Amino acid sequence: MARTRATIMDIARELGLSKTTVSSALGGSGRISEEKRALIRETADRLGYVANRAARSLRVSRVGTIGLYIPPIARSLAFYMDFAFGVTEGAAAADYDVTLFARGLTPQRAFHVDGVIAIDPSPGEPLVAALLDDGIPTVSVGRYTGPGEERVLGTLEAHHTELQLQVLDHLLSRGRKRPALLAVDDAISSSWAVDTLNTYLDWCRRHGIEPRVHEVEGNATPRDLVSAVASAVDAGHADALVCGAQGHAAQSQLVLESRGLTVGKDLDIASFAGAAALETGNPLISAIDLAPREYGAAAIELLDAVVRDPGAGPVHRWFDGASVQLAG
Repeated sequence: MARTRATIMDIARELGLSKTTVSSALGGSGRISEEKRALIRETADRLGYVANRAARSLRVSRVGTIGLYIPPIARSLAFYMDFAFGVTEGAAAADYDVTLFARGLTPQRAFHVDGVIAIDPSPGEPLVAALLDDGIPTVSVGRYTGPGEERVLGTLEAHHTELQLQVLDHLLSRGRKRPALLAVDDAISSSWAVDTLNTYLDWCRRHGIEPRVHEVEGNATPRDLVSAVASAVDAGHADALVCGAQGHAAQSQLVLESRGLTVGKDLDIASFAGAAALETGNPLISAIDLAPREYGAAAIELLDAVVRDPGAGPVHRWFDGASVQLAG
C-alpha cells in the first residue's frame, strides 16, 4: 500500500504546534527560533513531508500566476464568466497572470501557482482537496467542506441569506403566499445552492407557507424549464416563481407570457442570481445583483493578502457589493 504523504497538519500534531508555526518555519518566515525551525524541518523529513512540496514552501520568489477553479458544469453561465473577468482585472492590478484549471485531477499533476481562487466548490471536490493537500494558498468563494477544509486560508461570501429574505418578504408583502422555488439540482451542490434551499424552507416554515420546490438543472434546456414552470403553476398553483439559477427568471417570464399570463398581475417572478439587463434591469422581476466582476476583484484582493501573509491564519470576509432590485 502506498504511503500517505505527510502534511503540515501531521507535523503540527506530532510536535504539538500550530499549523501556522509549522508553515512559517518550513517557508522560512515568521519569528521562530532557529532551534525550533530546525526541529520542525527534522520532523518534516522524518514523517516524509514530500520534497517538492517542501521546495515549493521554501522558495522566496513568486511564480507570478494564480489559479482559478470554476465548477465545469457552471462555466457556461454568465455569472462565472463575469466573475472570471473580475479576477483577471484584479490579478493584473496585483501583478499576477491567471490560469483557469480546465483539466481534472491526475496523479502526476503539479500546480505551478502562487495561490488559487475556487468559486462554489462542491463538498470534497478532488481538485480543491489536492490543492489544499499540496499546500497551495487557497481562497474559497462560498464555503468549501471536505478533505483539507482546515487549510483554506480565506473564505469570501456574499450576504446571500439576507438578500434572499428581502426578496421573499417582498413577495409576501405583495400578497404572494404560494411562492415556488425553482431550485438548482444536486449537480451544483455548492454552499450557495444548499443555503438557498434552506433559506427558502426556513422562511416558509416561519410564515406557515407550504414549500413548493421544483429542481431544475443550472443549464436546463428550454423544454426542461417549460416543464418545471408548468409543474409549479398548474400542479402547485404557485402565485410566484423564485428562480435559483441565473437566467431562469427571464426565461420563465417568456414561458408565462406564452401561456397568456401577466407577470406582476397573475404571478410574480424573482431571481436569486439575476442576469444583467435581462433580470437585474427588468422592472417586472425582483432580482439579486451579485455584482460578479466586483465579486471576482474582491476574491483576488483576499487571495493576494493570504499569499503575502499565509501565517495570518484563516480569514473570512463578507462581500458587500451585492444588491437587490424589487419589482412592482
